[in-house]
Amino acid sequence: MSDKNDKPDLSTRQLLTITTLQTVVMVAIGAGIWQFSQRPLGQFVSLDIPQTAYGVLLGMMLSVIGWACFTYMRDLTDKLVRMQGDTYFFLKEKLSPNAIVWISICAGVGEEALFRAGLQTILTDYLGPVAAIAIASLLFTLVHMAKPVISLILFAIGTLFGIIYWYTDSLLIVIIGHAVYDIFALSYLQKRLHELKFFDEVPPNDPHTE
Repeated sequence: MSDKNDKPDLSTRQLLTITTLQTVVMVAIGAGIWQFSQRPLGQFVSLDIPQTAYGVLLGMMLSVIGWACFTYMRDLTDKLVRMQGDTYFFLKEKLSPNAIVWISICAGVGEEALFRAGLQTILTDYLGPVAAIAIASLLFTLVHMAKPVISLILFAIGTLFGIIYWYTDSLLIVIIGHAVYDIFALSYLQKRLHELKFFDEVPPNDPHTE
């Protein structure tokens, strides 16, 4: 069992810098794959008011589902929250709302640009949409390095975004939907981890307890 106290302490500025750089790399790779598939780079993503509205609606619907699960399945969701604690050790020092929004936007932009517009698009050309969505969603899940139960949830969410992207052909919708949901999920995760005093707990194998 890993000791959460051994996790590196990142300042908010360092965290945001790393997140931003990671997003730039993901977008660059996704756009590169898109262009490699002989698609015009100008069509990688387009700004559109109706698509923006659909993206916000998607994110809000996912947030409502998440809220219902967290509210009415508290015992189960608390176990899931604890499972994610080690992955989200950077929440030990509470992030400001602005930081949460920025991290969520970066996740939506970077991950959807890479896994949907990049990988799913080119895989669809060679394998068809079903295999492409499955493989892209699997890779999306693996990069999160989550525990098995969380990985199943991530795979389901990735598959949903993949289907929506394939059906609408709109990167903007899934970017916004992803970001809006992440704002809710990250805010709740931070709040609940501190309510559960997750970061105050001493692991059983801590030598200081012996």
